[in-house]
Amino acid sequence: MKHFFLILFIALASFTKAGNIIPPVHYDTTRITDIKKATAAKEKEIFSDKEFQYKEDVKETKSWWNAFWDWVFKKLFGEMTIENTERAWKIIKWTFTILFVAGVIILILRAKFRGLLRKGSQNLPGATFTDLPENIESVDIDGLIEEALKNGDYRLAIRWCFLKSLQLLNKNKQITWMPAKTNIDYQYELSDRTMREDFSKLSYVFEYVWYGEMTTNEAFFAKYKSEVEKFNSHIRA
Repeated sequence: MKHFFLILFIALASFTKAGNIIPPVHYDTTRITDIKKATAAKEKEIFSDKEFQYKEDVKETKSWWNAFWDWVFKKLFGEMTIENTERAWKIIKWTFTILFVAGVIILILRAKFRGLLRKGSQNLPGATFTDLPENIESVDIDGLIEEALKNGDYRLAIRWCFLKSLQLLNKNKQITWMPAKTNIDYQYELSDRTMREDFSKLSYVFEYVWYGEMTTNEAFFAKYKSEVEKFNSHIRA
């Protein structure tokens, strides 16, 4: 009995060892000698096909404004580098500073010039509004216009025509009349933009004729009076 089990054990061990044997590996030793290569032209033709393109090159787009300033900067400073950028901003800063200062100086000089012009016109009869009373409603401006026309004084007639508009604006409470006020003061008191622009035009012609001592004639007066009456018709409305 013992011999039987010994023989059975040896047989099973031999069977298990045989099952773990690894089979031999056979390698393919065949050599490929004829390999076809595509030409550069053929590759370009193949890969230019849209089916072989898996991405698109996104190009940066610029507005005409940005493109213009890029062109200006390139002309002035060449290719933009960190040093060029700092220099460019310094130039721009100083340019705007100089322009701002020059603008302020021009405004001051213009204000002084107009002040001298007004001061010189004080010697003219009726050149300032201070010769009129606080109550402008009591002034017969139509009669003063007729009197100036009889004397052939078209400059003075234009002055009274302009003051006729101020009288009507005050009467309709669109401005508050004061002899010491300037035309600019009255202009900014008008709330309607169109009337403010029209008043500015009438005021400009009046000041140019009166303070500039411009020579006028009957035709010029008639045209100015027509513009004043057109403006006054909107006041009454």
